[in-house]
Amino acid sequence: MRKVYAISALLLVVVMFASGCTDGGITTEKTLTVNGITVHYSGDVSMSQAKALINFINAELSPDEMDVYVKKENGYVVGLTSTYGSADEMEESLKFYLVFLASKMSQDVFNGEHVLLQILDDGKNVLYQVESKYRYVSSNGINVWYTGTSEEDAQKALNYLLDFAGSGPWDVILEKSGSTYHVRAMSSFRSEEEVNSVKDTYMEMVSGLENALNGSVVLHVLDPDGKEVAVFGS
Repeated sequence: MRKVYAISALLLVVVMFASGCTDGGITTEKTLTVNGITVHYSGDVSMSQAKALINFINAELSPDEMDVYVKKENGYVVGLTSTYGSADEMEESLKFYLVFLASKMSQDVFNGEHVLLQILDDGKNVLYQVESKYRYVSSNGINVWYTGTSEEDAQKALNYLLDFAGSGPWDVILEKSGSTYHVRAMSSFRSEEEVNSVKDTYMEMVSGLENALNGSVVLHVLDPDGKEVAVFGS
């Protein structure tokens, strides 16, 4: 699986129905297939949601083929089949990205309802799972994922980052604790030494975000696996 920024093409939809089928403890009432992506869904999930989920997976993951199992249970449970044999085979960067994927799926497909996203092996056993955590605003390849603060604040941060960087791909997490904003910015850096080589740029970012948000900002620089490698604050 890989993350891409793309617009879904118009696809030929082939609809197939099956009722009362049980496989590996998962009850499947209907299936919807679009060019290699098949969604198996229960009666509590609508066909329009199944279509939206296929379009979402096509845009975000671009698989040649994939089976997806979705049911409504404390929100939605979505299982994606994979070629992984165990969670240990999964890249740390993928595990970190899946939280974003679940959060975006929640907002774009399921109207903000909770999503439990599961990675399945070819026997439909759950290898790894994450829950949706964030809402997001996005423009020009820059995504601001936010929790504990408002969409208005997230949009202010996004507007500043667009002026600061111009375009992405770039993922930034915005959270608020008390009166302090915590900004977690993805990077390609793997060590604090690498980050400190551009310390002035990150300090400029702290200052700019404080002006944009009208509050104190602590900037956490993350490596591609989502691990913190450096912290900057005013």
